[in-house]
Amino acid sequence: MTEIAPFNIMAKPVCGVCNLDCCYCYYTMKPRELYGDNAKFQMSDEVLESYIRQYLEAMPVRAECGWQGGEPTLAGLDFFKRAVELQKQYAAEGQVVTNALQTNGTLLDEAWCEFLAENNFLVGLSLDGPPQWHDTFRRDHANNRTFHRAWAGLELLRKHKVEFNILVTLNSANAPHAGDIYRYFVNRGIHYVQFIPILERDAEGQPTSFSCKPDQFGKFMLDVYDIWSARDVGKVSERLIDCVLHTIIYGHASTCCYARKCGNAHVLEFNGDLYACDHFVYKEWKIGNIMERPLAELVQDPRLAEFDRMKLELPSKCAECRFLPFCFGGCPKHHVPIGTDPERVNYFCEGLQAFFEKAIPELYDMAQYIREGQLPPPKEPAAQAAPDAPANRNAPCPCGSGRKYKSCCGK
Repeated sequence: MTEIAPFNIMAKPVCGVCNLDCCYCYYTMKPRELYGDNAKFQMSDEVLESYIRQYLEAMPVRAECGWQGGEPTLAGLDFFKRAVELQKQYAAEGQVVTNALQTNGTLLDEAWCEFLAENNFLVGLSLDGPPQWHDTFRRDHANNRTFHRAWAGLELLRKHKVEFNILVTLNSANAPHAGDIYRYFVNRGIHYVQFIPILERDAEGQPTSFSCKPDQFGKFMLDVYDIWSARDVGKVSERLIDCVLHTIIYGHASTCCYARKCGNAHVLEFNGDLYACDHFVYKEWKIGNIMERPLAELVQDPRLAEFDRMKLELPSKCAECRFLPFCFGGCPKHHVPIGTDPERVNYFCEGLQAFFEKAIPELYDMAQYIREGQLPPPKEPAAQAAPDAPANRNAPCPCGSGRKYKSCCGK
């Protein structure tokens, strides 16, 4: 068996089960779509122990354990205490083991946050902006709003000094409001954000009404970039901007969807089933089960090389694109149609090109400062960097802070 290349695992201890019922979620259909009417979609201790042992053995230098759902906190605090206990049991001397948890934040309490802080978990918190946009699609099963419960979780994380970042899913409701959403978080001391555009398809394969449009994505990222480059360079981390800088400085992307190839970030379901990728948890992309075949063998299965073809065999439109090194066709999930058809296109290509056209030349200049160990100077604010500003500067700020616009986002 050849040497194993580094890979990550995103484990789903409760499959796609969630206490929320977000309109755009593609996880919650998975439990019964894949496994029928399984009474309890909960990872057993046997599967958990096998996963931890096999993953730590396969990645003896650094093992990065990601936990996702559905809502992973539904597995219970005792489940994660057991996971950490097993990591300590099976970790080799000098081996680095990390944990990252993606959550909607609504179930976090003092006990959870004490545990997360004590064990150095990195928490990704899903928030789609201020309540007027977050609550559009992110409701619970009784159709109740969820923003304030999620924000209460954020404040508990902050209280216990848990490292966290904000994940904003861009959809048809919040995508037109980049400036307000970006400032809403940054003005409240949040310095790590990532914006992920949603593309889901209906039964006919057409984008759903809640999906983010290509031009919306491009304008959103350009508006964010204008604000960031004028006031937050060196202070705020945003995923796509960071990825472009990483590519300029190191020659390769820091995010899988913009890398030359994918296939090294896999999903482990509650029963030990391993899938190629988080976006492709479908029966045809099930690689095997860790209770039946060793994980180290599964991650070298020929099916993963076949999966890689969707990224490696570029759409013909990409071949001559001057932005190819920064995108490599983007995420295969965003291809229309999905697969290896040379005439397929990335649904978000228009938006990505608009962003790259404006940002890349300036980010090259910033990268030169970074290489020399210096902080790039801020640029002059763009005229359009403050969308949705009220006509009266004494009016309440649209970001929802409760302060006057002139003393908040208009400052």
